[in-house]
Amino acid sequence: MCGIAGVFARSDARSIARKMTDAIAHRGRDGFGDAELRDERGDVAGAVGHRRLAVIDLSDTGCQPMITPDERYSIVFNGEIYNFRALRTELERSGATFRGTSDTEVILAGWRAMGPRFVEQLRGMFAFALWDRETSTGWLARDPLGIKPLYIARAGGSMLFGSEVRAILASGLVAPIVSPVAVDGFLAYGSVPEPHSIIDGVEALPAGAVIRVRVSGHRAIAETEFVTDPFEVRRGSLETDPVAAAALVRDALRDSVAHHLVADVPVALFLSGGIDSSAVAAFAAEASAARLDGFTVVFGEAKFDESGPARAVAKRFGFRHREIPLAASDLLASLPAAFDAMDQPSLDGLNTFVVSRAVREAGTKVVLSGLGGDEMFAGYPSFRRALQAKRAWAALPRPARALAARALEAGSERFQKAAIFLDEHDPARGAYVASRTLFTAQARRALAGSPDRPVDTPIAPSGLTLLQRVSWYELTGYMRHTLLRDSDVLSMSHHLELRVPFVDRRVLEASLAIGDAVKLNRSINKPLIVAAMGDLMPREVWDRPKQGFTLPFAPWMRGALHDEIASALLSPARMERVGIDVDAARHVWTRFLAGSRDVTWSRPWALYTLVRWAERLDATASGGRELGIALSA
Repeated sequence: MCGIAGVFARSDARSIARKMTDAIAHRGRDGFGDAELRDERGDVAGAVGHRRLAVIDLSDTGCQPMITPDERYSIVFNGEIYNFRALRTELERSGATFRGTSDTEVILAGWRAMGPRFVEQLRGMFAFALWDRETSTGWLARDPLGIKPLYIARAGGSMLFGSEVRAILASGLVAPIVSPVAVDGFLAYGSVPEPHSIIDGVEALPAGAVIRVRVSGHRAIAETEFVTDPFEVRRGSLETDPVAAAALVRDALRDSVAHHLVADVPVALFLSGGIDSSAVAAFAAEASAARLDGFTVVFGEAKFDESGPARAVAKRFGFRHREIPLAASDLLASLPAAFDAMDQPSLDGLNTFVVSRAVREAGTKVVLSGLGGDEMFAGYPSFRRALQAKRAWAALPRPARALAARALEAGSERFQKAAIFLDEHDPARGAYVASRTLFTAQARRALAGSPDRPVDTPIAPSGLTLLQRVSWYELTGYMRHTLLRDSDVLSMSHHLELRVPFVDRRVLEASLAIGDAVKLNRSINKPLIVAAMGDLMPREVWDRPKQGFTLPFAPWMRGALHDEIASALLSPARMERVGIDVDAARHVWTRFLAGSRDVTWSRPWALYTLVRWAERLDATASGGRELGIALSA
């Protein structure tokens, strides 16, 4: 796990690459390096830089940039390839030789043997840049589930790339201009949806994409080679027997967790006390020869505290259980550091920041998380809402729904969300959009106006069942744009690698092989995971209402955090700096304080996050230039 950055088609590329990697030095304090890229004539064609968090092959043979002995190929790589040892064995049978034991070297050898399609054999999380000197061609690749981020930007004829947006800003070649489309997306969903980033002109490389960058002089020409879609799994009939379905899930999770334990350093776990982290804990204890550490955040508010079930899980599997106490005063003291670490504004990232800090302070370098279980196995309310909508829509013709939606649009935000739900053709998309919308379109117009091209949620591919479509929306939307992005940036801000065994292609294939009828149960949340675990999972873990991992924001915002947030939301200068109307922001804040059902803590917190992110953006990362707002998108 590392940080990568670089530029194609630039003669002064090395100095630029160094500035970019310096901006993401927090991602890897175990080593650093950079290298010029030269074309077939020997001229400078670009440069790459790397910051290392050493997890696999801790020796110098794992350092990057890594260059083949004949100097044809160079690579900088961020991530982990969990099946690299099996791939290495196959390559050795074909005559490949290796100097070290890293997964990075396996990518180079596989690329030499098979070319870009070798990427399809990689199981793990990854983003990398590879240079082929013989053809003067660069390659950028990202894993199909979008676990690892990679951003790109144009600067004249050059192309920049980096693990974080701040790396691209640090080049000094891209102006720090906030995109109105990104602000609209952030207000809609609490994070900036891909392919946009918060900075105008900086985009996320699509998940699963491999792009080719041909360099000729001072011009980089990029084309998409291919995009791997993990949902394109062709199957016959779906498994509808609950016992057989549970066996599929058990085998996939057992295999995935075992692969995610591959490391040359100790691995620990986030132990929330919920079903997903408990399942990861059970299989990790089974596969690991060493005693594992489990970390749990403990709050003073009983409503948010999951320490009891977490202790039961730790005791069942023999973990060293470490509890992390967190009070409102701790959160307030952490805000400056948290917003310094935040690469893009996010509603949800503070959770990951505080727990990652505690885990790293305990000396841990790698931690497993239960992230992804809800998306894979119907754990969110959006799945049940989609089923309810399907039944209701069967009895309610579309014209009648459209008429009802028009009437509801004039009401409160709760009614506006209901209108979104009714107005959709697909109940899966309607359930997702209504569940995940933070500010409705009407509220966003009041806060920030309307961009030229407001964000829209893509449409799920055909051929998926109803619940599979909900999974697609949750996996490619909320999980990728919020949970995975926060997990990457805010864990790496503490020099910590976070792994997600549920977000694995074999686990996804198991989910896609199972029919909708056995994915939901009236009395048990995520019954497939519970059944897959059998007697391994303590009853107190699953026999209780679902409780997501969140901080007690609402009481804290009315108490210890009140003055801090009010000072931002009620300031015309601070709100206008990010393009937000102060009167509209004041309206949100006062309604939250009054206890309006339409305004939960997430709305004022999102506005506060946007302001603080803009103010805390590292001055060196933006070349010393103050943030601006793009006049159009």
